[in-house]
Amino acid sequence: MRKIIVSSGVLFWLLFVASAFAAAIPVVLAVVYSPGFGFLDVPFASWFVLGLSGLILTLDGVALYFWRRFRKTSQELLGLKKQPLEEEIPTVYGHEHLDRAEFLPIVQILFRRPPDVRYIHVKRLPGGYGGSTTVLARLQREQNTRPWPRSFVIKLGDRREMTDEYDRFHSHVLWNLVRAAKFFRHAEWGNFAGIAYEFVGLDLDHEIQSFYQSYQGYAAVEVSGLVGEIYSDLGQAWYRNGASESVNLCHEYHLLSKKRELIIGHVGELLDEADPYRANFTAIEERLQPNLKPGFCPAMDIPWYDPVVFLRTWPRPNLTVPIYRSVVHGDLNARNVLVEIGKDARKYVWFIDFSHTGNGLSGERTREASREGLPIAPDRGHTLRDFCRLEADVKFILTRLQDEHDLRFATAFERELMARGLALYDLSVTPPRIEALADERFRKAWQVIREIRRRASAYLTTTGDLRPYYMSLLHATLPIVYYHRTQFDGEACERQQKRYALISAGMLCHVL
Repeated sequence: MRKIIVSSGVLFWLLFVASAFAAAIPVVLAVVYSPGFGFLDVPFASWFVLGLSGLILTLDGVALYFWRRFRKTSQELLGLKKQPLEEEIPTVYGHEHLDRAEFLPIVQILFRRPPDVRYIHVKRLPGGYGGSTTVLARLQREQNTRPWPRSFVIKLGDRREMTDEYDRFHSHVLWNLVRAAKFFRHAEWGNFAGIAYEFVGLDLDHEIQSFYQSYQGYAAVEVSGLVGEIYSDLGQAWYRNGASESVNLCHEYHLLSKKRELIIGHVGELLDEADPYRANFTAIEERLQPNLKPGFCPAMDIPWYDPVVFLRTWPRPNLTVPIYRSVVHGDLNARNVLVEIGKDARKYVWFIDFSHTGNGLSGERTREASREGLPIAPDRGHTLRDFCRLEADVKFILTRLQDEHDLRFATAFERELMARGLALYDLSVTPPRIEALADERFRKAWQVIREIRRRASAYLTTTGDLRPYYMSLLHATLPIVYYHRTQFDGEACERQQKRYALISAGMLCHVL
């Protein structure tokens, strides 16, 4: 006897058609013969049959809907069995270094196209403010095997910022900076995005560090040489063709006034509850006390103008001075400078952040300033900002203060910096003039800041007027108070270094 095999799909359709046909008969008869009967004369049995037929037709419709969904899902699963999902999307390990769960699919999307990429190993590159995450990525065909001879650095963060950075890379960086890493790919996931840069031609065995790591691992003379290489490369690109013009520095750094409440709120967390300094937080303008210092300030005789008062009366001062304008990087800190270290210990500098290239503002801030009528040159920014961002990281993050004794040293250190301006003496030639410089942390910071300021001095239009540098340094200093806790070496370190930043800001406001 010959067997007849009926598929589940055919059986479903046979049952569906049969039940629909049987249920439709009473409905058709009701439509044809209903005119001959009065509405109240229809027997109850007929109404029951008609209702039952309607219920059957409804159930048939629901069954048809769920059958189509089941069919679609089955086809997708069948396709995955023919071509497994893991062959399409590489596996990421080291993902504990990613700050957000959304960053994981972004990393997978970035490296989905290269053939035979089955594993991606990510390693965090520390340093800088926690507004985005930076990781080093290595691609592998198989886990625990030698990676491909290609190195990638991935920046992960807010979608709008990453899009701005992508656009500005192609507008300003691609043709102007040899030391910039090669753009590889941009990917988005929800409100977040990532950019992968490829380090072309680097030896796989070379080590890649952030400036933050290099600073901790090398002596002052080596780090100073590294700073020289950083600004030498920038001098060939963003700083070229600088033009001088008169600018009101309060307009140039108006973003500080917009972050006033955020800054003041975090300053409050650094104070004791009974500190009289809190009076400047709420007093009316006529009763503000510019000379009032926080209770934790270890030297009450330092030059001082309260930063809280400075922000609350912004932009009362008119700081119009000549400055240089050029296409700049604008966001140079200890995370955005990468150092490649070869087997011969030779160091190569790379840059990975271009979100402020152009006028020195992010795309969002550029649009905001334009709406407010502030004068902005679309491709000309304030060059000194780059120097100050790196100096701020060296002073307020990398010195690693721990207690009140360290804060006292830091305050004396800052006073000496302010007294010397941009012409710092060389500690390898001149003996330390204050006790703090006998401490290795401050001695090293002094030598590195000396090199930063030596380079910055070439971009002052008026040699004796340091206000453009100090205003830029204030712009880099005050945000330290709301930097993320992970950027510091523990809670005690965070507290003391943020206090140091506020004291330094008070001394800068006094000059300004």
